[in-house]
Amino acid sequence: MPRLLRGAVLLLLLLAFLDLKAPLPGRVVYLLDFSPSAREGVFALAERLPKEGVYVAFAERAVRLPAPTARRLDLGERTDLKAAFQEAAKLRPSRVALVSDGLLEPLPPPFPLDVIHVLPKVHVEVRLVPPPYPLFGETVGVGVVLEAPLPTEARLRVEGPGGVLERSLRVEGLKSLTYTFPLTEEAEVRAVAEGPWGRSEAQVRLAPADRPKALVLGDPALARYLEVQGFRVEEGPFRVPLEADLVAVGLGVLDLPEGAPEALRDYLRRGGGLLFTATAKGLFFGGWDRALPEDLPLKPLGRKGAALVLVLDVSGSMEGDKLSMAVAGALELLRSAAEEDYVGVVLFSSTPRVLFPPRPMTAQGKKEAESLLLSVRAGGGTALGPAFREAVRLLQGVPVERKGLLVLSDGLIADAQEPLLALAEGSGLEVSAMALGPDADRSFLQALAERGGGRYYQATAPRELPRLFLKEGQEVFQGEGLEGRFPVAVKPHALTQGFAPPPLAVLLPARAEPWAEVLLESGNRAVLALGERGEGRVAALATDLSRSWRGWEGAAPFLGGLARYLVGGRRSLALYAYPQAGGVQMVVLGQLENPILLSGGKEVPLVPTGPVRHEAWVSEPGVLREGKRQIPLALPLPGEWTPYPGEKVLQEMAEASGGRVLRLQDLGLAPPAWVALRPYLLALALFLFLLERYQEARAGALARGGPPEASGP
Repeated sequence: MPRLLRGAVLLLLLLAFLDLKAPLPGRVVYLLDFSPSAREGVFALAERLPKEGVYVAFAERAVRLPAPTARRLDLGERTDLKAAFQEAAKLRPSRVALVSDGLLEPLPPPFPLDVIHVLPKVHVEVRLVPPPYPLFGETVGVGVVLEAPLPTEARLRVEGPGGVLERSLRVEGLKSLTYTFPLTEEAEVRAVAEGPWGRSEAQVRLAPADRPKALVLGDPALARYLEVQGFRVEEGPFRVPLEADLVAVGLGVLDLPEGAPEALRDYLRRGGGLLFTATAKGLFFGGWDRALPEDLPLKPLGRKGAALVLVLDVSGSMEGDKLSMAVAGALELLRSAAEEDYVGVVLFSSTPRVLFPPRPMTAQGKKEAESLLLSVRAGGGTALGPAFREAVRLLQGVPVERKGLLVLSDGLIADAQEPLLALAEGSGLEVSAMALGPDADRSFLQALAERGGGRYYQATAPRELPRLFLKEGQEVFQGEGLEGRFPVAVKPHALTQGFAPPPLAVLLPARAEPWAEVLLESGNRAVLALGERGEGRVAALATDLSRSWRGWEGAAPFLGGLARYLVGGRRSLALYAYPQAGGVQMVVLGQLENPILLSGGKEVPLVPTGPVRHEAWVSEPGVLREGKRQIPLALPLPGEWTPYPGEKVLQEMAEASGGRVLRLQDLGLAPPAWVALRPYLLALALFLFLLERYQEARAGALARGGPPEASGP
């Protein structure tokens, strides 16, 4: 007997090592997709499903059914596969079979999953996708998305502020178009799609998320136009940093604080929008073509050149800050001159010295003149006469009509004054004078300017010299405006489409720079030109709005569109959402310093794909944080009818889980559940081993004369 038990134990251990399995009757749970797209196909299949199975119906929720033919239409309008899997897992199935059209987001099954595909319902779903962050006055686009799991015909009608849009089209998969209109107030858009399959509709309301801010300097007419177009307008003062989406300038360089040109250049380079207008003080009148020569899209056309000779005191009293600031002012004069202008410098102390005679201010001419100015040194007395006479002589041969002299001194003039005053009066030149400091011969210099028909300046400190020099340069090198009636021709551009501006009453003759694009012109003269500099956009308008476009109804919308275009390089944020199968592609346009995109409570990386473009992929609503702003994202996530490749989705889920793709005839063939026998074989082997040991012990005790458990005294 012990040998038999020992053999049985060894046999059981061998069988356990082989990991044998035994078939047991299986419990099959059928998951029936009752979502709107699949329910008709599943209902048609219900009679062919085996009666002995366990049935769970699901859409947004999952419930157990008493029979496969039971109907539930209250489970929601979307598909949540996670709820179905959770309900099935509670039933401890030996096998799970999913009956669906596959128009769902794939989810890894927690058990082997068999699948059977049914065709979705013939249907066209219409959805409206609003822009996530629409701006006041912006021409917005509402996405009209048509989704059809199976090819079919549809008639589409869209109504809203942009009028009525009607189309007849064939929808296969996903088809989209854009319905556009300017957003100036809260608006509603409604879309209806109809066909043999039935009818679907959608509607959406839009409200402006933000209003751009415009800082308008010196152009009240433009300020009123922009206010009508929904801009938040401030009319000064000029403060740095410039906290506006658009800066419109109708003042001159010297009408703004010191450093304004540099601040505007930096603002433009960092993505700001700039607009220059030709008021009585702006554009060329204001010297912007010289202050920002590389950033202004218009330059004066056919302007006659002018000549200016600086007669500069370099006596011993000018040493130090006085001379260095006088040189800085002379350098400003050079920079403010155009190629057709002439500039010369004559120095005076005890003796005169021609630093350089009047020469055209070409790039090379400016470079050479700057080098000579930087070499000037102070020393000696204050004898103006010889230098003044030499300056008058030098200007006689310069081939321009307008000629001027600018005398700068900080001390008493040693010469006889009346001959110099008479020469200034009879020279035919514009003679201006500048007194520096309290020791300057103010009475003589003021008389020199009056007799010479020029301007008198008084600088109390050396730091005032550069701006005073620049002011004199603008007086001499100023542009000229034309008055009359100037017809306007419109160049093809998105901003000019549908507009026909009336003739202009005033025009500054101008030409466009090679890098700029002309939108309006009059004859061979550019009226409006724009372009990009750095990351920003700049435009120049060569007319006075208060005189030229009064009474034109299109002025406000045209200028509003121009302003919004200029703002586009800096606009707070422009967000676009593109629904895709499985989520939404977010595109963010704008200057982003430290953006954070949260979706479903988790941070989603924003990937830079261009200088001012970031992209992300999200699957849940969320929020975009950028600086102090928090923009909620109600995203157009994929809908119930989004055309996933249903059959392929189901096949991949089955293969990934170890399941199979079933045919209709396979549904009733529920294979048994296979149970591992190893634990049972090991337990039986242990029992037989203990039984063998017990019998051996008992046999030994009997051989000694008594049962093994008997004992006594």
